[in-house]
This record gives sequence, C-alpha cells and structure tokens, in this order.
Amino acid sequence: MKIILTGFMGTGKTSVGKELSKKLGYQFIDTDALIEAREGKPVSLIFKEKGEDYFRKIEQAVVKEVSLMNNSVIATGGGVIKSRNNVENLGSRGIIIWLKADPGIILKRVMLEGGKRPLLEVEEPLKEINKLLAERTPLYMQADVSVDTNYITPEETAEEILELLALHSQNVTVDLKERSYDIVIGSKILNKLGLRLREFRPSRVAIISNKTVFPIYKDAILRSLNDFNIKPEVILIPDGEKYKDFTWIYHIQGELLKEKFDRDSLLVAFGGGVVGDITGFAASTYMRGIRYIQVPTTLLAQVDSSVGGKTGVNHPLGKNMIGTFYQPSLVMIDIDTIRTLPKGEFSAGMAEIIKYGVIADRELFNYLENNRENILSLGDGVIHVIKRSCEIKAGIVSKDEKETGLRAVLNFGHTIGHAIETATGYKRFLHGEAVAIGMCLAADLAVRMNIFKKKEAVRIQNLVELYKLPTTIPDNINTSDIINAMEIDKKVKDGNIRFILPESIGKVRMLESVDRELIKEVLQRY
Repeated sequence: MKIILTGFMGTGKTSVGKELSKKLGYQFIDTDALIEAREGKPVSLIFKEKGEDYFRKIEQAVVKEVSLMNNSVIATGGGVIKSRNNVENLGSRGIIIWLKADPGIILKRVMLEGGKRPLLEVEEPLKEINKLLAERTPLYMQADVSVDTNYITPEETAEEILELLALHSQNVTVDLKERSYDIVIGSKILNKLGLRLREFRPSRVAIISNKTVFPIYKDAILRSLNDFNIKPEVILIPDGEKYKDFTWIYHIQGELLKEKFDRDSLLVAFGGGVVGDITGFAASTYMRGIRYIQVPTTLLAQVDSSVGGKTGVNHPLGKNMIGTFYQPSLVMIDIDTIRTLPKGEFSAGMAEIIKYGVIADRELFNYLENNRENILSLGDGVIHVIKRSCEIKAGIVSKDEKETGLRAVLNFGHTIGHAIETATGYKRFLHGEAVAIGMCLAADLAVRMNIFKKKEAVRIQNLVELYKLPTTIPDNINTSDIINAMEIDKKVKDGNIRFILPESIGKVRMLESVDRELIKEVLQRY
C-alpha cells in the first residue's frame, strides 16, 4: 500500500514520513526533495526564478509518477492538495493522511528550520499562515483521516498512524509482483476495516457473510464503515459446507446486478472458508472480475483458504472441482473472532497448521507439540502459529500461484480428506477434521512405501489427537466410496492418483502415482 502524508508546512510530513518508512521497511519519497534534485535548486529559488505556476506544473508531474509506487510513504508539499488530479493520483491504492498543527506551532517549527519558505517571506508570517490555512483546510479535509501533531513527536505520530491502519500488527506479504497483497494479523482489526477499504476507492461495497457470524459482529463492522461514509450492501448466505454451490453464487451475482454494482466495486468476504471461497468465485466472475478482500473469522480460513486465491464451489461428485485462481487485494485477520468459535471449529483450523509443520517447518511442528496449552487458551502462541502458517503459504504461493508444481505440497492430507468429505456429502466432517484423518493415512502410506519412519508417523498421529482431531475413518463409511471420490479429483492426472507424502517432518515429496491396492489397504486398516 501507499501512505500519503499531506498538510501545511511545518506539520511534520518529512520527519513523520521517515519514521514510518523506517518502521515499515517502505520506500520514503519527499515530493519537494525530488523536485529540488531534478531542478538542481531549492524550492524557494524555483518559486523566485520561475514562479508558483511553473512549480505546480512540475509538482503535478512528480506526484503522478510517485503515485504508481507501491509499499511507499510519500510526503507531499503543502500545496499538493490544491490539485484535484494530485488527490486522485495519490489516492489510488493509498491512504491520504492529513497532518494538522496550530498556526503558532507551525510558525515556531518553520523558524527553527531556518524559515526559508517562499510563501512566508512576508512581513507578518503568522497572519499569512492563518490566511493560507483558512484557504486550504477544506482541501485538506479530502484526506481519509487526520492526525494532530501539535504536542507529539514524529515517532509518536508514526505510531499513531500505524495503529490507525492496523500496520502495528503482524504483517505477511504474498509477493506476486504487480498483484502482491498484504495479510494483516492482530487484535481489534475489525475496527480498522473502514479506513483500509478507503485504500481501494470502491464505487460500491458489498459484505458477503452468513447468518451465523454476521449478527455477532454486525455493529462493529457497520460502525467502522460508517465512520468513513461507506454504506455497504449486506448479502447473507446460509452457514455450512453444503451451501457452497452454484445456487448461492447465482444469488450473490443477482444481488450485485440488482444493486447495479460496477467494475470499481469491492466485495468483502466476512466469514469462514465457505464464505471466502464463494465470495472469491463471485468476484472473479462478476463482470469478468472485480476486487475483493478476505476477512476470515475461523482459524481454518485464517491460515488456509483466505490466502492464495483459490476460489470455488463444490459439486456432489467432487469438492472444489469448479472454481478459479483469483487473488484477494487484502487479507485482514482479527484473532478476536476465533474466541467465539466452537471448539470443533478451532480444532479443525489446527489441522491445517499441523499440515504446515509437516510439509515445511519442523520447528513449527515442535512448537505445536510443546505449546498446546498456550495455543488452546488463545495465548500469544496463536498469533505465532497463524503468522508462521501464513508465511509458509505466502512463500509457496508466491513461487507457484497456479499450482503447477511446488504449490501441490499444500495438498498433504487433502487427497483422502476431500474424498471423505465427498463420500459423506459434506455433512459429517468439518474440512479440517477430514484433512486430519487424511494426514494420518498419508503418513501411514508413506511408512508402507518405505519413505517415512514409523516413529515420525506416530508423532503426527499423536499431535493430531493432542488437538482433539480424528485419526480414523468411521466403520460405516464405505471404502469404495472414498476411492471413487478420489478418482474424481483435481489431483488425478492421466488416471493416476497423486499423493503428497512425508519423507520427514518438515519435508514432503509428490508421487505421481500410488498403487490403488496399497491405498485400499491403508483405508481399510484405518
């Protein structure tokens, strides 16, 4: 994102901008300094020799150029806000922050800097400051938010801005070059939703949620959006995996058409994995693609489905067989939402976190073994494992967005897990529960193929049990139904069932083909 600092001279734009860029690791750009470097002379001389009109023309060109730079903090000259073109350019994928200070403090700061400001080279500079502020204040009010800098240091101002934008939280970037996006992880994130939506300058906003979760957070969400004059449409769908189908996609598309949503609109997925997948699919197909952001409210969605851009719906013959790769513009994870989750839903999310430990990070696996109580009591360990899971997935997706190779490792436990869900009509198991069973069976399959040690497989099973997850298939589920479901899966290639199997905890490999009799033997054993 871009953070644009505007305001009168002496309000701290440059000093605050440098503090922000240092804290965020963003590029810092001072438009006045850039103009001086290119013109080879200070702003005061440009004004004196060529006049204000010439300066504003150069300034507008510079502003247009820097407005294209992402992950940057831009300190603008005091008069930048006078041009509507400047405001529109800077506001594109950025948040404009107005730094405010009283006239007397502004004069004191300018004098301490040397007082060489062309607009204040008059007999009564304080009177001139008051006059200019009166003219510009209505323009500064175009900013998205304001911060009073009168009696706080640049560092304190920077901290206040980070708090406003939820950038003081844990952040992970999914690096897809021009389509990169941030994952923001922290507490009280929902309070920042309205301001973060301003970054996208949407013509309309629709919140897609379900009838279970939205009433819990309705007041907080609508208050946050209302603070920034955003009046969203709210589209609610029933709660449950069985509703993840074309019926509800059609319903959402119809509501968007009825309300005349256009290509500059924005969808907000507020809920678990079902809501996130459906919203992403609706966004990817409405008018051939509009923007959406993910606000996942379940642990499973926070560490898995909200990140990576996989969208889709289920079919009676197969899970997630119809969908798209379509990345969100932002993911906002408020860990407070998992405090209202039923215990089963929380455990289901832990299955995906265990998966990340097996496929990529032995230390994470060890951490899960040694910090169960802290994690289950929603201590600091929860933020740690959520962030680490997001980092692992973001790293994999950044290298293989469309699952042409590396990204397939994320399917560990899913080949059998998805088949169990399909064979039971998506009604008997939560997704994470099915994946937990799939991981235990895949580990045993790897042992039988002599690529994984038995004691390591036992560790996986024990960890799954430690987090109250199932490890076996109930007797009344037909093995043949599971195998048939596995035959109709995205992971099948040329009739061969592909598997991600562990070599050691922290490392997996993909096998293009696994003997069906061996698969059947493992299924029957469990």
